Amino acid sequence: MVNEEEIQQKYMQFQAMQQQLEQISQHLELLNQQNAELDISINAVKELSETKVDNELLAPIADGIFFKGVLKDNQKLVVNVGSDTTVEKSIPEVVKLLEDQKKDVSKRMMEADSMMQDMSLQAMQLYQEVEEEAK
Repeated sequence: MVNEEEIQQKYMQFQAMQQQLEQISQHLELLNQQNAELDISINAVKELSETKVDNELLAPIADGIFFKGVLKDNQKLVVNVGSDTTVEKSIPEVVKLLEDQKKDVSKRMMEADSMMQDMSLQAMQLYQEVEEEAK
């Protein structure tokens, strides 16, 4: 005879796994966005190094708000390194920094994806158990 309490407990476990899967999926989506933003940043930094000095450009100060400026140095950038501290870095150094961040994000994406696949399998097995026991 099937224990209804056991079935209910397994079903609750299944629902909890579904919620965790949703959270991991949202986290993965954020990582994908972060990865895309890093690609944009890498391309922008590379383009800046090819822009002629004394060219006029638009620099962002807020979302959709820019000021006009003139490029005085196309080989050095000022980078925030934490605690309101900035340092000057060359374009290749900044590109490497961004690419390292991208590698870290990609690694976290693979880990989240793997976790999601494992948890999906577990959830599917649990669901099948509940379905079989309910028959």
